[in-house]
Amino acid sequence: MAANKFVLKHHLVEVDYTLGATPALVYRDGSSAPKSFTAAEIITDQTGLGTLVSVALVLSIDVGGERFGFFLPQLDVPPAQSAEFRTVGVYERFSGPDSPPREPSWRCIELDGTAQTV
Repeated sequence: MAANKFVLKHHLVEVDYTLGATPALVYRDGSSAPKSFTAAEIITDQTGLGTLVSVALVLSIDVGGERFGFFLPQLDVPPAQSAEFRTVGVYERFSGPDSPPREPSWRCIELDGTAQTV
């Protein structure tokens, strides 16, 4: 069965992503309160590298913001078992029309993941 629950970690960053749950994704970075996202707030794109999952961590139409995304591999995991994997997370910072102009910037982190079928 295709895994539908993923826990991703990198130092203080932890992401819990469960397909079909509410909230569907919870992002923690150790420096602020956890951020929860519903399925409607999550963007998923099928790519040759896996499924790209992304959310807006900070979004302002005036001053810009920050997005976070990560790639998930297609994993078949039997119920009551788990599989470990490594992937990459990407942060994007961008400006808005009312902020000083700056080029978008990206930063990557390596994530250790655990996948389950629940």
